[in-house]
Parts: sequence; structure tokens; C-alpha cells
Amino acid sequence: MDREKMDKMEIAAKTGDPLTSPAEGLVFGVWDDGRMAQDFRKRLDAALQGEVSRILDNGEFKGTPNDVLFLPTMGKLSARYLVLAGLGSREKTSPELIRKVSGTVARAARSRNLSTLASTLVSNDGAEPEHVSEAIVEGTLLALYRFDHYKSTDKDKKEKNRKAGAVSKDFASLHLFSSREAEKKVRKGIEWARAILRGTYLARDLGNHPANVATPSMIAQTASVECQKRGTRFVSYDREKLEEMGLGALVGVAKGSMEPARLIQMEYRPSKAANAKPVLLVGKTLTFDSGGISLKPAEKMETMKGDMSGGAAVLGTMMAIADLGIPLWVVGLMPATENMPSGTANKPGDVLRAFNGKTIEVINTDAEGRLILADALSWGVKTFDPALVIDLATLTGAVTVALGAHAIGVLGNDQKRMSEVLEIGESVGEKGWQLPLFEEYFEQIKSPIADIQNVGGRGAGTITAAAFLSHFVDEKPWVHLDIAGTAWVESDEPYKPKGNVGIGIRLLTHYLGKLSEDKDLRKPEKRESRKK
Repeated sequence: MDREKMDKMEIAAKTGDPLTSPAEGLVFGVWDDGRMAQDFRKRLDAALQGEVSRILDNGEFKGTPNDVLFLPTMGKLSARYLVLAGLGSREKTSPELIRKVSGTVARAARSRNLSTLASTLVSNDGAEPEHVSEAIVEGTLLALYRFDHYKSTDKDKKEKNRKAGAVSKDFASLHLFSSREAEKKVRKGIEWARAILRGTYLARDLGNHPANVATPSMIAQTASVECQKRGTRFVSYDREKLEEMGLGALVGVAKGSMEPARLIQMEYRPSKAANAKPVLLVGKTLTFDSGGISLKPAEKMETMKGDMSGGAAVLGTMMAIADLGIPLWVVGLMPATENMPSGTANKPGDVLRAFNGKTIEVINTDAEGRLILADALSWGVKTFDPALVIDLATLTGAVTVALGAHAIGVLGNDQKRMSEVLEIGESVGEKGWQLPLFEEYFEQIKSPIADIQNVGGRGAGTITAAAFLSHFVDEKPWVHLDIAGTAWVESDEPYKPKGNVGIGIRLLTHYLGKLSEDKDLRKPEKRESRKK
């Protein structure tokens, strides 16, 4: 499913009897003790002559998480298939589990060429309807995402099947059944899911496109189009302007490539924004990273087209918060360039001067992401005087060694904000893990000839990269998210098809929603001036 089809898909809250749903697949959750929500098991047994209990009592279906069984109803229900979805332990059921289960169901339904699903998972006892409905929609549509822009064989196959009368159907609808009391919350969950999905689908597309297509210029044009749709302010600075502005670190990385660099600026400032100063989001947008003169090994270098995932997350988040009308002033920056080896490229030992005047000795040209972030952070801080700075970057391989593919590395200088990000990440299925930023790590990036150097040796690579970035936030409250381990999957997962994940958009959108209610960011009350 592509972005256009996803946006057109019917997603609706329903309050009637789910057993009368005409959807081709009707989904019910089953815990590992054989129980089902409400009286569904009893009612399904009555409709299907006890078949559900026979299957559960015989152990044919154990309710294991992500276990799915499609049972033909043989015309005894309006739906063609009764779909049993395993939820595992009742005490451990969470929105993330629902997201994964819904993704597994969607993939299995597509393999059966079904086009309509109805889910009763919102009805689970004790579940928060808003969060569960969002998880169902996200899990389903994220699982259905496909990137097939360059597969001419697939298009030929579809045309051949069409002529032969074998119709491959696209997903048309997803209905979520709940009580009438929960309907309003279910609709809100659907609204949030749709907004997040628009941003995530675009981010995945940008990360999956090859680097000869998703260039800095193409990404700037894409951001311009999306901002124009939403009335979000957009500016794109070219290399000549960047040199004039004094962004020497970004220009230094860009000068090895023939592709023009960009600094993409987006500003969402609704009239009812609660905050007196903006939240600044900065995303690394390295559209291809060869390593430069410090050339990477050839193996897996093709995946370096996804080194712009931090910037894609910023763009997707800006889209989502605008679509949701979140009352928060937010600025998004995307420093975009390639890192290539050439006669004009940075060399190990070169010294660059960043926007804030600090000099940087380039020890390794493959540590370029922190260079372009340094300029974007320091320029953004000086230009907008933000209340909070958050950056996202596929910054270090070291974070994958430390945390694998399951957690975002979280560092920064403000414990309150880091704790909030970690809490939100846990709740939305984009988990993080905080790493220390002790003073001793700053010793590793001291340079004998410049203010700092861009690498700190083999030890604690993720931490020393964050220590480097801390020199460019001017002591503003700051959270750094290293998404290098979580931005890409090598094989299909329940709602993550192989390729770019679109990580960070769910986390940031929910966090910014929470920040819009934060008293510490609220505008000061207007007071009448006193007459002297």
C-alpha cells in the first residue's frame, strides 16, 4: 500500500454488534488462558456450534502473542473469516502488543487477498480505547506499507492477473468496534493514527528511495510541498547562502559532493500556540554517506541511503502536528547533504569552523553527521532561542553495539525532558535507553590544535558523539536521540516491512502533544503596565 491508497482507506469507529459486520475478516482477541473480552466466546460458540471452544480447549490455538488463526465461518456469520488473534498474558497486554498483533493480522489477511477487516480489540477489558484504537490502525496500515516504486515486474504481474480475471484487491476498509461510551475516544485514536501514518509513510518512502532520487534538492522540494499543504512556513537555504551564514561545518561536509547541500527550515506556529519560545527539532539528513575520504567498507554501503532518517522523522513529525492542530510552536531543521570522497572533500586533519565559532579538527570524515548537526543546532539555537532542543540522528554504529535494534540511545543535559521522552517512547512502542554523559567523556574529544575533534576513539562512541553535540546547544535544555540501530530492519517484522522504519515520528508527535500542556512552556500572562 502506498501513501495515496493509505490516505483513501476507510477507517471508522463502529458501535453496533460486531457479529453482524460484513467485513471479510472479523478479529477477536484471545488471551493465553482461553478467555475473550465480554461474552464474545459464548456468542461465537452459539453462532458456530461450539467450534471456538473446541479449538481453544483442544489447544489448537493457544492465544500466544502474535499467533493468528483464520477460521472460515461457512456463512454462519456475515464475515467470511473469524480471525482469532493471540494476546498472550492478560496482565501484559499493551498498545504495542496490539500494534504488533494488528500488523500480523493485516499481513495474513493480505496473503488471503482480503480487503476489509473489522476489529473488536478495542473491547478488551481495562484497555484505554484511545490508545488501543490508535495502535490497531497503526499496526494494520504500517504492516500494509509497501515500497515497490521500482518493481516493474510487479506491475507487469498485476496487469497479467487483471487480464486473466484474477483480481488482486487493495485494502478498502478497517472498522473498529467499541461501546457507544468509548466511541469518541476511538475516533480520537483514529485521528492521531492517521496523522502519524501520513508522516511515517513519507519518511519510509524517503528512506527507501535510492540516493540518486532522494537528493537534498528532492527532499527540500518534498518538504516544501507538504508545508504548503498545511500552511507551515518553509525556507530552504542553498550552499552559497550557507557559506554566507557561516555554517562552515555543514559546508565542509557538503563540498565533497556534486549534489547541492540544503538547510531546510520549517516553522509551525499556530495562533493558539501555548509556548512563549519554540521547541526546536533537528534531524540529520545525510542522503548518502560513503564515509568520505575515510571510506566505508563496501558491504552494506547501499543502506547508507537511509542516513537521512533523522531528517525524515522531523519532516513527518511537522506534518503530523500540523494535521492534528497541536497548539505548540515548533521549528524543524533538516541539514541535508551527501558525504562523498573527491578532490574537494574534507580530509582527516582538516579544521572546520562551525557557526558558533568553535573550531573542529576532523579526525575521521565518516563522523560527518555530528558536523552537519553542529551547525544546524547552533544556528537554530541562536536564531530561535528555543525552550527545548531535540535532535534525531542515525549517528553512531556504536549505539547498535550497545542497544541492538530494539532501543533508541537517549542522552542530553536535562533529566526531566529525557525522562519524559523515555516514558512516552515506552508507551508508544518506540523505546529508548538513557546513556550517561559524564565529564570524563568530554576529555576524549579534546583536540591538540582545535577546540574539539569530531571523534573520541573506539570507546563509548555514542556518548562521545553526544558530548560533541553538547558544545552546540548553548546549554539550552536538550535531548539527543541516536536512532542508528532502530531506523532500519533487515527482515519483515509484524508492522515493519524490510527497509526504513520511519522511526521517531510516533514518539515525537505524542511528546509534542504532551508538551503543549506543559506549564513550564506556557506563554506568560499579560499584565497591565503600572502608571508611574
